Amino acid sequence: MERFRRLSRPFFAATTFACLLLALALSVWWLLTSRGPGSRFEPATTGLALVAAITGVYAERRAAARERRAQALYALADELVKNTELLTGEGFARLDPYAPKARVYPRLVQSATDAALVSGAFSAPGHVELIALLHRWRDAVHDFNRRLDLAELRTYVSQIPDEELLAIDNSMHRAGGQLDGVRELRAGVESLLRERYGGEPGVAARLRPLAPPADGA
Repeated sequence: MERFRRLSRPFFAATTFACLLLALALSVWWLLTSRGPGSRFEPATTGLALVAAITGVYAERRAAARERRAQALYALADELVKNTELLTGEGFARLDPYAPKARVYPRLVQSATDAALVSGAFSAPGHVELIALLHRWRDAVHDFNRRLDLAELRTYVSQIPDEELLAIDNSMHRAGGQLDGVRELRAGVESLLRERYGGEPGVAARLRPLAPPADGA
């Protein structure tokens, strides 16, 4: 029983199709070997029913896969818009060099990315590039949020001089730094969604390009 439980869904799908195809082959053989005009109706009816079952199962699986992919794309697009607003908002604006103060940074979200990767919505061939990019994006967001935790911990546990606050802020906003890297990767995800999946209803309409950041960096 335990070995039976471990069998995967593709195995059961393949078994179902194999049984239906075998039954269809037997119906065709029955139709060809039956004698008399009246005796051909039953195998012909059985064969048509099996054809309908095969096409129905296949169509249902394709429709379910398309629906899962569409839902995942909508969620990814909405999450991308949310992260766009965070990355270009005041939360990541440069500190005032004359009156710097510790602050709590907004965290980037990645729940839709995680769901898309584990749901199997993009497991079919043709989505390798998106899957690879989503893995990179998820890792980048996780690392970026962790660095924000460390920065806040450093600035809030004890009072630090203004020079150190500005040094932390400058490190975040330096050219080619962590913030630039996340923004660039976010733009790559958006570009791929527009080019490869922009034809999906509602996906392109949900996306907004990354506007100039609030700090002008």
